[in-house]
Amino acid sequence: MRLEVGSGEFPSPGYDIRVDVIPLPFVDVVCRMDELPFAGGTFSALRADHVLEHQSYELVADTVAEWARVLGAGAEVDIGVPDARCRAASWLAGEIDTAEANYWLLGGHSDRGAHKGVDSKGVPLWIWNAHHTFFDPDSLRELLAGAGLTDIEIAPEDTCNMRAHARK
Repeated sequence: MRLEVGSGEFPSPGYDIRVDVIPLPFVDVVCRMDELPFAGGTFSALRADHVLEHQSYELVADTVAEWARVLGAGAEVDIGVPDARCRAASWLAGEIDTAEANYWLLGGHSDRGAHKGVDSKGVPLWIWNAHHTFFDPDSLRELLAGAGLTDIEIAPEDTCNMRAHARK
């Protein structure tokens, strides 16, 4: 089975189970990304596309360790995150203004449908989509290696985003 963490309103094709903290139409399991309700070694692949930056920097190592826990030996890992150093450089170079830097670096992305409105306690839904961790290629590599992942390859994906592929 293949797991997508943080699938949101735009799930990737080819995954059997999709989890997110927000109950959306394509989400199979509503849970935190650092507390997956699956037995160890359950999945042959994990994709987390632009979700890890939404976790607190204090929890990212435990989160990636949790992801590794649910993967079987040789499982494929596909993680996309923004390259904060690249985005900050764009801001410092004057290529984007402060409002756009805030959107990309701290982004609650409240312009997206899934993040409009409030929850049952009155908390704005965009809070679940705000960025709480910065990454650059070196920090991402160190994080993945620390969780026991191997064959780590990190490459630019598009404007100030990067994609990591690894194996358990």
